Amino acid sequence: MRETREERVFEPVAQRLKELEDARVLELLNSRVQAPTEERDARVQPAGDARVQGLRVPERREPERAAASRQPERPAARKRPPGRQRTPERAPGPRARPRGLRGPADRLSIGAIVLSTVVGLSLLGIVERTLLEGGPIGASGPVGSTRPTGDRKAPALPAASSAPRQQPVGGGGGTAAPAAPDTQGLTAQVRKLTLAQRGAAARQAYGAAATGAPIVNTARTSADRTWVFGMTAIPVPAGSPASPEIAFFAARWRRDRWQIGLSGGAAFNGLLGAMPASVMSAGEAAALRKYASVTAQQATALIDGTRAGDGLVLPWKVGDAWSMNTADGASVRPLGSLAFSGGDGRVLAAGGGRLYRFCKDSAGRALVMVVHPSGVASTYYRMRSVTQLRDGSVVKRGDPLGRTGGDRPCGGAASPRADVEFDLRRGAESVPLDGAVLGGWTFRERAKPLLGFAERGALQVLPGGLLANLGPVPAAEAPPSSPAPADPAGEGADPGGAPAPSATENGA
Repeated sequence: MRETREERVFEPVAQRLKELEDARVLELLNSRVQAPTEERDARVQPAGDARVQGLRVPERREPERAAASRQPERPAARKRPPGRQRTPERAPGPRARPRGLRGPADRLSIGAIVLSTVVGLSLLGIVERTLLEGGPIGASGPVGSTRPTGDRKAPALPAASSAPRQQPVGGGGGTAAPAAPDTQGLTAQVRKLTLAQRGAAARQAYGAAATGAPIVNTARTSADRTWVFGMTAIPVPAGSPASPEIAFFAARWRRDRWQIGLSGGAAFNGLLGAMPASVMSAGEAAALRKYASVTAQQATALIDGTRAGDGLVLPWKVGDAWSMNTADGASVRPLGSLAFSGGDGRVLAAGGGRLYRFCKDSAGRALVMVVHPSGVASTYYRMRSVTQLRDGSVVKRGDPLGRTGGDRPCGGAASPRADVEFDLRRGAESVPLDGAVLGGWTFRERAKPLLGFAERGALQVLPGGLLANLGPVPAAEAPPSSPAPADPAGEGADPGGAPAPSATENGA
Protein backbone atom coordinates (compact mmCIF):
# COMPACT_ATOMS: atom_id res chain seq x y z
CA MET A 1 0.00 0.00 0.00
CA ARG A 2 2.96 2.37 0.40
CA GLU A 3 3.57 2.59 -3.30
CA THR A 4 -0.04 3.47 -3.96
CA ARG A 5 0.04 6.30 -1.43
CA GLU A 6 3.24 7.78 -2.97
CA GLU A 7 1.70 7.75 -6.40
CA ARG A 8 -1.29 9.61 -5.03
CA VAL A 9 1.06 12.20 -3.52
CA PHE A 10 3.20 12.86 -6.63
CA GLU A 11 0.41 12.94 -9.18
CA PRO A 12 -1.00 16.33 -7.99
CA VAL A 13 2.57 17.63 -7.61
CA ALA A 14 3.33 16.93 -11.26
CA GLN A 15 0.07 18.50 -12.33
CA ARG A 16 0.78 21.58 -10.21
CA LEU A 17 4.31 22.07 -11.60
CA LYS A 18 3.04 22.04 -15.14
CA GLU A 19 0.65 24.93 -14.38
CA LEU A 20 3.29 27.30 -12.91
CA GLU A 21 4.75 29.54 -15.71
CA ASP A 22 5.43 32.97 -14.19
CA ALA A 23 8.44 34.51 -12.46
CA ARG A 24 7.33 33.26 -8.99
CA VAL A 25 8.11 29.67 -9.98
CA LEU A 26 11.86 30.31 -10.04
CA GLU A 27 11.90 32.17 -6.72
CA LEU A 28 9.87 29.55 -4.86
CA LEU A 29 11.74 26.72 -6.52
CA ASN A 30 15.15 28.10 -5.55
CA SER A 31 14.07 28.70 -1.96
CA ARG A 32 12.70 25.16 -1.59
CA VAL A 33 15.53 23.41 -3.37
CA GLN A 34 18.13 25.03 -1.09
CA ALA A 35 16.31 24.05 2.13
CA PRO A 36 18.14 21.51 4.34
CA THR A 37 17.22 17.92 4.14
CA GLU A 38 16.14 17.90 7.81
CA GLU A 39 13.66 20.75 7.09
CA ARG A 40 12.18 18.87 4.16
CA ASP A 41 11.86 15.77 6.32
CA ALA A 42 10.12 17.76 9.06
CA ARG A 43 7.62 19.17 6.61
CA VAL A 44 6.60 15.90 4.98
CA GLN A 45 2.83 15.57 4.99
CA PRO A 46 1.08 12.30 5.75
CA ALA A 47 0.39 10.08 2.84
CA GLY A 48 -3.30 10.68 3.01
CA ASP A 49 -3.02 14.54 3.00
CA ALA A 50 -1.94 14.70 -0.65
CA ARG A 51 -1.03 18.46 -0.35
CA VAL A 52 2.10 20.20 -1.56
CA GLN A 53 3.90 22.66 0.66
CA GLY A 54 4.68 25.36 -1.89
CA LEU A 55 6.83 23.63 -4.47
CA ARG A 56 8.36 21.06 -2.12
CA VAL A 57 8.03 17.44 -3.12
CA PRO A 58 7.29 15.31 -0.02
CA GLU A 59 9.32 12.20 0.22
CA ARG A 60 8.55 9.68 3.02
CA ARG A 61 11.16 7.36 1.69
CA GLU A 62 14.06 9.24 3.25
CA PRO A 63 13.64 7.76 6.79
CA GLU A 64 13.18 4.35 5.32
CA ARG A 65 16.30 4.75 3.22
CA ALA A 66 18.25 5.90 6.24
CA ALA A 67 16.99 2.91 8.22
CA ALA A 68 17.79 0.58 5.37
CA SER A 69 21.30 2.00 5.20
CA ARG A 70 21.76 1.58 8.94
CA GLN A 71 20.47 -2.02 8.95
CA PRO A 72 21.21 -3.43 5.55
CA GLU A 73 21.45 -7.06 6.70
CA ARG A 74 18.38 -7.18 8.97
CA PRO A 75 16.24 -10.03 7.78
CA ALA A 76 12.64 -9.28 7.06
CA ALA A 77 11.43 -12.28 9.16
CA ARG A 78 12.75 -10.76 12.38
CA LYS A 79 10.26 -7.86 12.13
CA ARG A 80 7.18 -10.04 11.72
CA PRO A 81 5.47 -11.47 14.78
CA PRO A 82 5.06 -15.20 15.04
CA GLY A 83 2.27 -16.63 13.12
CA ARG A 84 1.93 -13.64 10.79
CA GLN A 85 2.25 -14.37 7.13
CA ARG A 86 4.10 -12.15 4.68
CA THR A 87 1.66 -10.31 2.53
CA PRO A 88 2.58 -10.28 -1.14
CA GLU A 89 1.49 -6.64 -1.65
CA ARG A 90 4.64 -5.59 -3.44
CA ALA A 91 7.63 -7.39 -4.71
CA PRO A 92 11.11 -6.02 -4.25
CA GLY A 93 11.51 -3.36 -6.88
CA PRO A 94 12.98 0.05 -7.37
CA ARG A 95 12.10 1.16 -3.83
CA ALA A 96 14.51 -1.44 -2.52
CA ARG A 97 17.34 0.68 -3.80
CA PRO A 98 17.85 3.57 -1.39
CA ARG A 99 19.73 6.01 -3.59
CA GLY A 100 18.26 5.34 -7.03
CA LEU A 101 15.38 7.50 -8.35
CA ARG A 102 13.92 4.94 -10.65
CA GLY A 103 10.20 5.22 -10.04
CA PRO A 104 7.78 7.07 -12.34
CA ALA A 105 7.10 9.72 -9.70
CA ASP A 106 10.83 10.40 -9.37
CA ARG A 107 11.24 10.80 -13.10
CA LEU A 108 8.20 13.05 -13.19
CA SER A 109 9.48 15.32 -10.42
CA ILE A 110 12.88 15.74 -12.06
CA GLY A 111 11.28 16.60 -15.41
CA ALA A 112 9.01 19.13 -13.73
CA ILE A 113 11.93 20.76 -11.98
CA VAL A 114 13.91 21.03 -15.24
CA LEU A 115 10.86 22.40 -17.06
CA SER A 116 10.21 24.96 -14.35
CA THR A 117 13.85 26.02 -14.36
CA VAL A 118 13.86 26.53 -18.13
CA VAL A 119 10.61 28.48 -18.02
CA GLY A 120 11.91 30.66 -15.18
CA LEU A 121 15.17 31.43 -16.92
CA SER A 122 13.30 32.32 -20.08
CA LEU A 123 11.06 34.72 -18.17
CA LEU A 124 14.09 36.23 -16.46
CA GLY A 125 15.78 36.79 -19.85
CA ILE A 126 12.66 38.50 -21.19
CA VAL A 127 12.50 40.84 -18.18
CA GLU A 128 16.20 41.63 -18.40
CA ARG A 129 16.01 42.40 -22.12
CA THR A 130 13.00 44.63 -21.61
CA LEU A 131 14.73 46.61 -18.87
CA LEU A 132 17.89 47.06 -20.97
CA GLU A 133 15.89 48.35 -23.93
CA GLY A 134 14.22 50.93 -21.76
CA GLY A 135 10.63 49.86 -22.38
CA PRO A 136 7.96 48.67 -20.00
CA ILE A 137 7.91 45.05 -18.94
CA GLY A 138 5.74 42.99 -21.22
CA ALA A 139 5.95 45.45 -24.17
CA SER A 140 8.67 43.65 -26.10
CA GLY A 141 6.34 41.08 -27.67
CA PRO A 142 5.67 37.44 -26.95
CA VAL A 143 8.24 35.06 -25.65
CA GLY A 144 10.51 33.90 -28.41
CA SER A 145 10.07 36.97 -30.60
CA THR A 146 13.33 38.56 -31.84
CA ARG A 147 14.29 42.23 -32.05
CA PRO A 148 17.55 43.66 -33.45
CA THR A 149 19.84 45.18 -30.85
CA GLY A 150 20.19 48.53 -32.63
CA ASP A 151 16.49 49.09 -33.41
CA ARG A 152 16.10 51.62 -30.62
CA LYS A 153 19.01 53.81 -31.86
CA ALA A 154 18.63 53.43 -35.59
CA PRO A 155 15.88 56.08 -36.12
CA ALA A 156 17.93 58.79 -34.33
CA LEU A 157 20.99 58.56 -36.59
CA PRO A 158 19.57 59.99 -39.84
CA ALA A 159 18.01 62.94 -38.02
CA ALA A 160 21.27 63.87 -36.28
CA SER A 161 23.37 63.64 -39.43
CA SER A 162 21.04 65.21 -41.94
CA ALA A 163 19.77 68.21 -40.01
CA PRO A 164 22.90 70.40 -40.41
CA ARG A 165 23.11 69.69 -44.13
CA GLN A 166 19.57 70.81 -44.77
CA GLN A 167 20.01 74.15 -43.02
CA PRO A 168 21.51 76.75 -45.40
CA VAL A 169 24.33 78.88 -44.01
CA GLY A 170 23.72 82.59 -44.25
CA GLY A 171 20.35 82.17 -45.97
CA GLY A 172 19.84 82.78 -49.64
CA GLY A 173 17.56 80.26 -51.28
CA GLY A 174 18.87 77.23 -49.39
CA THR A 175 22.22 77.21 -51.24
CA ALA A 176 24.90 75.54 -49.13
CA ALA A 177 28.02 77.56 -48.30
CA PRO A 178 31.28 76.49 -49.97
CA ALA A 179 33.36 74.02 -48.03
CA ALA A 180 36.31 76.45 -47.95
CA PRO A 181 36.88 80.15 -48.70
CA ASP A 182 36.92 80.91 -52.43
CA THR A 183 40.53 81.98 -53.13
CA GLN A 184 39.96 82.35 -56.88
CA GLY A 185 37.01 84.58 -56.17
CA LEU A 186 39.25 86.64 -53.87
CA THR A 187 41.71 87.33 -56.69
CA ALA A 188 38.92 88.55 -58.95
CA GLN A 189 37.52 90.80 -56.23
CA VAL A 190 40.95 92.29 -55.43
CA ARG A 191 41.48 93.10 -59.11
CA LYS A 192 38.09 94.76 -59.33
CA LEU A 193 38.70 96.81 -56.19
CA THR A 194 42.18 97.84 -57.37
CA LEU A 195 40.82 99.22 -60.64
CA ALA A 196 37.98 100.98 -58.85
CA GLN A 197 40.22 102.72 -56.31
CA ARG A 198 43.49 103.14 -58.20
CA GLY A 199 42.51 103.03 -61.85
CA ALA A 200 42.14 106.82 -62.23
CA ALA A 201 45.55 107.51 -60.64
CA ALA A 202 47.14 104.86 -62.87
CA ARG A 203 45.72 106.41 -66.06
CA GLN A 204 47.03 109.82 -65.04
CA ALA A 205 50.51 108.49 -64.22
CA TYR A 206 50.72 106.18 -67.24
CA GLY A 207 49.29 108.62 -69.76
CA ALA A 208 47.04 105.80 -70.98
CA ALA A 209 44.64 103.18 -69.70
CA ALA A 210 46.07 99.99 -68.33
CA THR A 211 46.13 97.18 -70.86
CA GLY A 212 46.26 94.26 -68.45
CA ALA A 213 44.46 93.03 -65.36
CA PRO A 214 45.99 93.90 -61.99
CA ILE A 215 48.67 91.49 -60.81
CA VAL A 216 47.73 89.97 -57.43
CA ASN A 217 50.26 88.19 -55.18
CA THR A 218 49.36 86.47 -51.92
CA ALA A 219 52.01 86.94 -49.25
CA ARG A 220 50.33 85.21 -46.31
CA THR A 221 47.29 83.06 -45.59
CA SER A 222 45.93 81.80 -42.28
CA ALA A 223 45.75 78.07 -41.58
CA ASP A 224 41.97 78.04 -42.06
CA ARG A 225 42.31 80.20 -45.21
CA THR A 226 39.97 82.86 -43.85
CA TRP A 227 42.65 85.59 -43.63
CA VAL A 228 44.80 86.72 -46.55
CA PHE A 229 47.43 89.44 -46.91
CA GLY A 230 49.11 90.34 -50.18
CA MET A 231 50.02 92.86 -52.86
CA THR A 232 48.38 94.13 -56.03
CA ALA A 233 49.69 96.21 -58.95
CA ILE A 234 48.21 97.74 -62.11
CA PRO A 235 50.54 96.89 -65.03
CA VAL A 236 52.20 99.81 -66.82
CA PRO A 237 51.60 100.01 -70.60
CA ALA A 238 54.62 99.03 -72.67
CA GLY A 239 55.29 102.62 -73.89
CA SER A 240 55.09 104.37 -70.52
CA PRO A 241 58.17 105.08 -68.34
CA ALA A 242 56.02 105.69 -65.26
CA SER A 243 56.33 103.74 -62.04
CA PRO A 244 53.70 101.03 -61.42
CA GLU A 245 50.62 101.82 -59.32
CA ILE A 246 50.78 99.40 -56.38
CA ALA A 247 48.95 98.72 -53.11
CA PHE A 248 48.73 96.25 -50.25
CA PHE A 249 45.49 94.41 -49.56
CA ALA A 250 44.04 92.58 -46.57
CA ALA A 251 41.05 90.24 -46.81
CA ARG A 252 38.87 88.29 -44.40
CA TRP A 253 36.37 85.51 -45.22
CA ARG A 254 33.27 86.17 -43.15
CA ARG A 255 29.62 85.18 -43.60
CA ASP A 256 30.28 83.55 -46.96
CA ARG A 257 31.96 86.56 -48.53
CA TRP A 258 35.29 88.40 -48.59
CA GLN A 259 35.88 91.68 -46.81
CA ILE A 260 38.75 93.46 -48.63
CA GLY A 261 40.67 96.65 -47.98
CA LEU A 262 43.48 98.36 -49.93
CA SER A 263 46.27 100.33 -48.27
CA GLY A 264 45.27 103.96 -47.90
CA GLY A 265 41.68 103.16 -46.93
CA ALA A 266 39.95 102.77 -43.56
CA ALA A 267 38.94 99.16 -44.32
CA PHE A 268 42.60 98.14 -44.68
CA ASN A 269 43.55 99.48 -41.25
CA GLY A 270 40.52 97.85 -39.65
CA LEU A 271 41.36 94.44 -41.10
CA LEU A 272 45.00 94.73 -40.03
CA GLY A 273 43.85 95.46 -36.48
CA ALA A 274 41.80 92.25 -36.39
CA MET A 275 44.28 90.02 -38.24
CA PRO A 276 45.47 87.10 -36.08
CA ALA A 277 49.05 87.06 -34.88
CA SER A 278 49.67 83.79 -36.73
CA VAL A 279 49.29 85.73 -40.00
CA MET A 280 50.92 89.03 -39.08
CA SER A 281 52.82 90.19 -36.01
CA ALA A 282 51.72 93.27 -34.09
CA GLY A 283 54.89 95.14 -35.10
CA GLU A 284 54.40 94.50 -38.79
CA ALA A 285 50.73 95.44 -38.61
CA ALA A 286 51.62 98.72 -36.88
CA ALA A 287 54.22 99.57 -39.57
CA LEU A 288 51.73 98.91 -42.39
CA ARG A 289 48.98 100.89 -40.68
CA LYS A 290 51.35 103.85 -40.37
CA TYR A 291 52.28 103.50 -44.05
CA ALA A 292 48.61 103.43 -45.01
CA SER A 293 47.75 106.42 -42.82
CA VAL A 294 50.50 108.92 -43.74
CA THR A 295 49.06 111.98 -45.44
CA ALA A 296 50.72 113.84 -48.32
CA GLN A 297 51.63 116.74 -46.02
CA GLN A 298 53.15 114.44 -43.41
CA ALA A 299 55.14 112.56 -46.04
CA THR A 300 56.59 115.80 -47.44
CA ALA A 301 57.67 116.92 -43.96
CA LEU A 302 59.27 113.53 -43.29
CA ILE A 303 61.47 113.56 -46.40
CA ASP A 304 62.44 117.23 -46.61
CA GLY A 305 63.91 117.44 -43.12
CA THR A 306 61.09 119.47 -41.57
CA ARG A 307 60.33 116.51 -39.35
CA ALA A 308 62.66 113.78 -38.17
CA GLY A 309 62.52 111.18 -40.89
CA ASP A 310 64.35 107.97 -41.66
CA GLY A 311 67.73 109.40 -42.74
CA LEU A 312 67.40 107.91 -46.23
CA VAL A 313 70.44 107.62 -48.48
CA LEU A 314 70.85 106.95 -52.17
CA PRO A 315 70.38 103.27 -53.17
CA TRP A 316 73.99 102.32 -53.67
CA LYS A 317 77.25 102.15 -51.70
CA VAL A 318 78.11 105.26 -49.71
CA GLY A 319 81.03 107.11 -51.35
CA ASP A 320 80.36 105.80 -54.88
CA ALA A 321 79.06 108.06 -57.64
CA TRP A 322 76.32 106.92 -60.00
CA SER A 323 74.63 108.58 -62.90
CA MET A 324 71.23 110.19 -62.26
CA ASN A 325 68.60 109.91 -64.97
CA THR A 326 65.04 111.12 -65.32
CA ALA A 327 62.46 109.48 -67.54
CA ASP A 328 61.30 110.97 -70.80
CA GLY A 329 57.70 110.58 -71.82
CA ALA A 330 54.26 111.41 -70.52
CA SER A 331 55.17 112.10 -66.88
CA VAL A 332 53.89 115.49 -65.78
CA ARG A 333 56.71 115.86 -63.24
CA PRO A 334 60.39 115.98 -64.14
CA LEU A 335 61.21 113.80 -61.13
CA GLY A 336 58.16 111.62 -61.58
CA SER A 337 60.43 108.69 -62.47
CA LEU A 338 64.00 108.85 -61.25
CA ALA A 339 66.63 106.24 -62.21
CA PHE A 340 70.22 105.56 -61.23
CA SER A 341 72.94 103.48 -62.89
CA GLY A 342 76.67 102.86 -62.61
CA GLY A 343 79.15 101.60 -60.08
CA ASP A 344 79.17 97.88 -59.34
CA GLY A 345 75.44 97.63 -60.07
CA ARG A 346 74.52 96.54 -56.56
CA VAL A 347 71.30 98.13 -55.35
CA LEU A 348 71.13 98.68 -51.59
CA ALA A 349 68.31 99.64 -49.23
CA ALA A 350 68.06 103.42 -48.76
CA GLY A 351 66.93 102.87 -45.17
CA GLY A 352 65.84 100.24 -42.70
CA GLY A 353 62.32 98.80 -42.65
CA ARG A 354 60.24 95.85 -43.83
CA LEU A 355 60.66 94.43 -47.31
CA TYR A 356 57.87 93.41 -49.72
CA ARG A 357 57.81 92.27 -53.34
CA PHE A 358 55.17 93.19 -55.91
CA CYS A 359 54.47 91.52 -59.29
CA LYS A 360 56.43 88.43 -58.27
CA ASP A 361 56.77 85.82 -60.99
CA SER A 362 58.23 82.34 -61.30
CA ALA A 363 61.57 83.75 -62.47
CA GLY A 364 62.04 85.66 -59.23
CA ARG A 365 61.54 89.09 -60.77
CA ALA A 366 59.72 91.68 -58.70
CA LEU A 367 59.33 95.29 -57.72
CA VAL A 368 60.79 95.73 -54.22
CA MET A 369 59.38 98.04 -51.55
CA VAL A 370 60.87 98.87 -48.15
CA VAL A 371 58.41 100.37 -45.66
CA HIS A 372 60.40 102.62 -43.33
CA PRO A 373 59.54 103.32 -39.66
CA SER A 374 58.17 106.81 -40.42
CA GLY A 375 55.51 105.37 -42.71
CA VAL A 376 57.19 106.49 -45.95
CA ALA A 377 58.30 103.70 -48.30
CA SER A 378 60.97 103.49 -51.01
CA THR A 379 60.53 101.36 -54.15
CA TYR A 380 63.09 99.74 -56.46
CA TYR A 381 62.15 98.58 -59.96
CA ARG A 382 63.75 97.05 -63.08
CA MET A 383 66.31 95.17 -60.98
CA ARG A 384 67.60 91.71 -61.73
CA SER A 385 68.71 89.11 -59.16
CA VAL A 386 66.08 90.38 -56.76
CA THR A 387 66.41 89.28 -53.14
CA GLN A 388 64.21 86.36 -52.18
CA LEU A 389 63.63 87.41 -48.59
CA ARG A 390 60.22 86.60 -47.20
CA ASP A 391 57.70 89.41 -47.48
CA GLY A 392 57.68 91.37 -44.26
CA SER A 393 61.34 90.64 -43.45
CA VAL A 394 63.26 93.37 -41.66
CA VAL A 395 66.20 94.89 -43.55
CA LYS A 396 68.74 97.50 -42.54
CA ARG A 397 70.12 100.46 -44.41
CA GLY A 398 72.66 99.23 -46.96
CA ASP A 399 71.32 95.65 -47.22
CA PRO A 400 71.45 94.31 -50.82
CA LEU A 401 68.15 94.20 -52.72
CA GLY A 402 69.31 93.23 -56.23
CA ARG A 403 71.27 94.52 -59.18
CA THR A 404 70.60 97.09 -61.84
CA GLY A 405 68.92 95.56 -64.85
CA GLY A 406 65.97 95.80 -67.19
CA ASP A 407 63.41 93.34 -65.77
CA ARG A 408 59.84 94.68 -65.92
CA PRO A 409 57.46 92.23 -64.22
CA CYS A 410 54.95 95.09 -63.70
CA GLY A 411 55.22 96.29 -67.32
CA GLY A 412 56.47 99.66 -68.55
CA ALA A 413 58.89 100.97 -71.12
CA ALA A 414 62.27 99.37 -71.63
CA SER A 415 65.34 101.20 -70.40
CA PRO A 416 68.33 101.90 -72.71
CA ARG A 417 70.68 100.94 -69.88
CA ALA A 418 70.83 98.71 -66.82
CA ASP A 419 69.50 100.83 -64.00
CA VAL A 420 67.20 100.89 -60.98
CA GLU A 421 64.05 102.98 -60.90
CA PHE A 422 63.71 104.69 -57.53
CA ASP A 423 60.60 106.24 -56.02
CA LEU A 424 59.04 107.22 -52.70
CA ARG A 425 55.49 106.27 -51.75
CA ARG A 426 52.87 106.48 -49.04
CA GLY A 427 49.75 104.35 -48.63
CA ALA A 428 47.60 105.88 -51.36
CA GLU A 429 50.03 107.35 -53.92
CA SER A 430 53.55 108.34 -54.86
CA VAL A 431 55.36 110.99 -52.83
CA PRO A 432 56.85 113.78 -55.00
CA LEU A 433 60.64 113.91 -54.82
CA ASP A 434 60.67 117.69 -54.91
CA GLY A 435 62.39 118.72 -51.67
CA ALA A 436 63.40 115.18 -50.67
CA VAL A 437 66.75 114.86 -48.91
CA LEU A 438 68.58 111.67 -49.92
CA GLY A 439 72.23 110.86 -49.27
CA GLY A 440 73.11 114.47 -48.44
CA TRP A 441 71.43 115.86 -51.59
CA THR A 442 68.19 117.78 -51.97
CA PHE A 443 66.17 117.04 -55.10
CA ARG A 444 64.37 119.90 -56.83
CA GLU A 445 61.92 120.46 -59.65
CA ARG A 446 61.52 123.58 -61.79
CA ALA A 447 58.80 124.46 -64.21
CA LYS A 448 60.73 126.99 -66.33
CA PRO A 449 62.37 125.16 -67.86
CA LEU A 450 60.73 121.89 -66.82
CA LEU A 451 63.63 120.34 -65.06
CA GLY A 452 64.60 118.08 -62.19
CA PHE A 453 67.99 118.14 -60.49
CA ALA A 454 69.86 117.50 -57.23
CA GLU A 455 71.64 120.11 -55.18
CA ARG A 456 73.80 120.35 -52.08
CA GLY A 457 74.56 123.89 -51.11
CA ALA A 458 75.97 125.53 -54.23
CA LEU A 459 76.46 122.24 -56.05
CA GLN A 460 73.80 121.13 -58.52
CA VAL A 461 73.52 118.01 -60.66
CA LEU A 462 71.40 117.77 -63.80
CA PRO A 463 70.03 114.52 -65.25
CA GLY A 464 72.87 112.52 -66.75
CA GLY A 465 75.40 113.83 -64.22
CA LEU A 466 77.26 111.86 -61.58
CA LEU A 467 75.95 111.92 -58.07
CA ALA A 468 77.94 110.79 -55.02
CA ASN A 469 76.17 109.06 -52.19
CA LEU A 470 77.14 111.03 -49.07
CA GLY A 471 75.25 108.84 -46.65
CA PRO A 472 72.70 109.93 -44.05
CA VAL A 473 73.96 113.53 -43.80
CA PRO A 474 71.41 116.36 -43.92
CA ALA A 475 71.95 118.68 -46.88
CA ALA A 476 72.34 121.76 -44.69
CA GLU A 477 75.21 120.14 -42.76
CA ALA A 478 77.13 118.83 -45.76
CA PRO A 479 80.18 121.08 -46.21
CA PRO A 480 81.14 121.79 -49.81
CA SER A 481 84.40 120.11 -50.72
CA SER A 482 84.69 121.53 -54.24
CA PRO A 483 83.79 124.85 -55.86
CA ALA A 484 80.47 125.24 -57.60
CA PRO A 485 80.65 124.40 -61.27
CA ALA A 486 80.21 127.09 -63.91
CA ASP A 487 76.85 127.74 -65.53
CA PRO A 488 76.20 125.44 -68.46
CA ALA A 489 76.32 126.92 -71.94
CA GLY A 490 73.39 127.00 -74.26
CA GLU A 491 69.68 127.05 -73.56
CA GLY A 492 68.32 126.22 -70.21
CA ALA A 493 70.25 128.82 -68.10
CA ASP A 494 68.33 131.29 -66.08
CA PRO A 495 69.29 134.45 -64.13
CA GLY A 496 69.07 132.63 -60.85
CA GLY A 497 71.83 130.22 -61.82
CA ALA A 498 71.10 126.94 -63.55
CA PRO A 499 72.27 123.66 -62.08
CA ALA A 500 75.53 122.26 -63.33
CA PRO A 501 75.40 119.19 -65.61
CA SER A 502 77.33 117.15 -63.06
CA ALA A 503 78.84 117.51 -59.65
CA THR A 504 80.54 115.01 -57.36
CA GLU A 505 82.05 115.14 -53.94
CA ASN A 506 85.81 114.63 -53.84
CA GLY A 507 86.94 112.22 -51.24
CA ALA A 508 83.35 111.34 -50.29
